[in-house]
Amino acid sequence: MRLWKMEMRRILGRPILNVGLCLLLAFLVFAFWFDASGSRAEIDGTVYRGIDAIRADRKLAKEYEGILTIDKINQIVERFGFSNFIQQEEQDFPREREGNFCNQWVTNNLTDFYQTNKKGTTYLESERWEAYGKHYLESRRWEEYGKRYLEKKMKFGYTEGWKYFHSIWSWSVLALNVWLVLMTAPVFSEEYGRKTIHVLLTSVHGKWKDIWAKIAASLTVGIAIFLALTLLLFGMTIAIYGTDGLGASAGMFDFRALFGSTNLSVGHYTVLAFGAKFAAVCVNICVTLLFSSRCRSVISAVVVRILLFYPLAWLMNEVLYQMLFDLIYDTGAIYHLWGWLSLDILSILCSSTTYYLSWSAPIGAPSNWAVVILFVLLIIITGSIWQVFVNYRKGE
Repeated sequence: MRLWKMEMRRILGRPILNVGLCLLLAFLVFAFWFDASGSRAEIDGTVYRGIDAIRADRKLAKEYEGILTIDKINQIVERFGFSNFIQQEEQDFPREREGNFCNQWVTNNLTDFYQTNKKGTTYLESERWEAYGKHYLESRRWEEYGKRYLEKKMKFGYTEGWKYFHSIWSWSVLALNVWLVLMTAPVFSEEYGRKTIHVLLTSVHGKWKDIWAKIAASLTVGIAIFLALTLLLFGMTIAIYGTDGLGASAGMFDFRALFGSTNLSVGHYTVLAFGAKFAAVCVNICVTLLFSSRCRSVISAVVVRILLFYPLAWLMNEVLYQMLFDLIYDTGAIYHLWGWLSLDILSILCSSTTYYLSWSAPIGAPSNWAVVILFVLLIIITGSIWQVFVNYRKGE
């Protein structure tokens, strides 16, 4: 316990990085306030703004809660029409939208609104037709996604708050993981720079307890701050947007939930996202400690880990996967089991990286991948910890 406390003080004893964490938390509070204050809802001729708009949208969404049907979609369109951007003078890129949560969701998800560049400014049906190109039942969006809302018997509900929560949660976990790299990279490599490693290895606890203390302290810091960050965001979401929509379908804001074998609720989706992000933090810390035990300088440990954190993961998923797919397709291997298996292996490896775990990538993966991804994560974590002992004991 004494060694663990000593390592905790060492890790947290970096004022500049601690200030950076405080600035991140302050920015998240500001982001929530800014998003809430900029909300706008127009319901039956009355315009609401700020918190009042959120409350009005929540109340309106309750009228249409439940399984999404064609009749329910038509009711929303007939009552409110479609939603467009509000064009104001001297504003090239308008941000405010007409309407409310319900008709904005129908416009965004069931029409070709984002595929057209035309902007209407009134609710006249003729202008709407021109603005969006096609009615939702004939749109490309409907063919690609809209039908799935009905086939999956998606539950409609107010999910605007949860949509924002998951978006800012993913970005904040990415930022937190970068911060954790900077905080934990010196744990072992700093001993090389200070020339204290040989003294530590000859001590009573140097080859066993001291290494465990460093690993445990690093994981404690990372997990504790991740939990605090998650509770802060979750608390602000409930305080501003309420708990409405937890029983609604997560497919309302994440299409990955539509293509899965089950119709995930927002609550279930949030639990899975928590597991993925928790894994991202643990994997990140263990891999960072691996490079810390291998590199003789803090800078080299940080640079190597950051390069593997994002660029390599992105290249694997966006470049290497496409190259492999083209190769398998051109050679005809796509019709063989080994061809698809090689693509699946690469996808599983990508889903197991810190970057894509931070975005809850496993949620969009086939259900039979879950056990495989979990197994890969356990191998990465245990393998990294084992290699830390090997590297540090050798004084490499």
